[in-house]
Amino acid sequence: MIGATRSAAKSRDARARPPEREGPDLAARFVVRAAILAPSVHNTQPWRFVDRPGGLELWADRARLLPIADPAGREMVISCGAALFNARLAVRSLGFTPLVRLVPDPAYPDLLARIGWGSGTAPRPYEDLLYRTIPRRHTYRGAFLTTPLPPMLTTVLAGIARHEGAGLRVVSDLAQLRRLAEHVEVAEAAQRRDPRIAGELLAWVASPTGERRDGLSPGSYPIQPDGLAFAARDFAAATRWGRSRQGRQSTDPDAAQGADPAAVGTVAVLVTRGDRRLDWLLAGQALQHVLLHAETAGVSAAFYTQPLELPYLRAAMHRDLRGHAQMLLRLGRPARRLRSRRRPVTDVLSGERNPSAEPGPGIPSSLRGGAGS
Repeated sequence: MIGATRSAAKSRDARARPPEREGPDLAARFVVRAAILAPSVHNTQPWRFVDRPGGLELWADRARLLPIADPAGREMVISCGAALFNARLAVRSLGFTPLVRLVPDPAYPDLLARIGWGSGTAPRPYEDLLYRTIPRRHTYRGAFLTTPLPPMLTTVLAGIARHEGAGLRVVSDLAQLRRLAEHVEVAEAAQRRDPRIAGELLAWVASPTGERRDGLSPGSYPIQPDGLAFAARDFAAATRWGRSRQGRQSTDPDAAQGADPAAVGTVAVLVTRGDRRLDWLLAGQALQHVLLHAETAGVSAAFYTQPLELPYLRAAMHRDLRGHAQMLLRLGRPARRLRSRRRPVTDVLSGERNPSAEPGPGIPSSLRGGAGS
């Protein structure tokens, strides 16, 4: 499995830097390039990286927080945790052990992790496989193909989540599935009626003709409801292209097969024992490890954050699952492959070698030194 530690190494090997042929700056760019391919809520990409003499810092970017749906920043931190797991894989791909300290400074809560270069160790085949899978993983929205998942996959995914400090509860009980579907439906209906939520969502839905590098492109979600028992978030409801499609018969292949219950796929909930910032960060790493392993088997995930954004529904899920629900997802085989928009590395990586980019939000002046030579 992927090795990481939360304390600084004391040996000289543990403080090793990348090889001369790679160079710290090139290595930082290499790691961040992999990190930014992680999933994030509404593709907000709420992360910043700073290149320091001892490695990289991961900061939450509060300018990309969803203040209405996610006021505590839980989903923002989970997204950053997923990016952190990709960064760990990239360090392993370079032949080093990632030395990771989570939430290292209570005085600066948006500083989520420090990633250092440990001893030189060649990546294991499994780690190399996961790293090569990073560009292929994409969030899926809509109905899945009815092809069953590979045998034992969900058991393996649950073990992976435990390894990362979280839990993955696969929901097979029909009564519990109905309750979860009802939670999603109630939350979706409530959020559609809230103009603040609608406005916040609209800010992250990209126009079909736009060139922005973040947010959700129309091709990444069904314009019309897909007919599944789990209500799809209507990203297009407030957009001009969504309104222009209202009342028309859908030609979306997802909608056509939505009547088949098997198109829902396998429902699972990612949970943690606690519900602090550290738990959210662990949940994000567990989520990305689960997603990448699933992708190696041709399985994608669809996410539902609506009931987790309403405290009373999240509390009900906590009672049912005996754990703090961090993400509700469906797993299945996608009907099509999509590409997500991503900002360039120069937009999210700062440091002495990249003076044009500002350091992450909230970085104190005493830490603005950048990376040394």
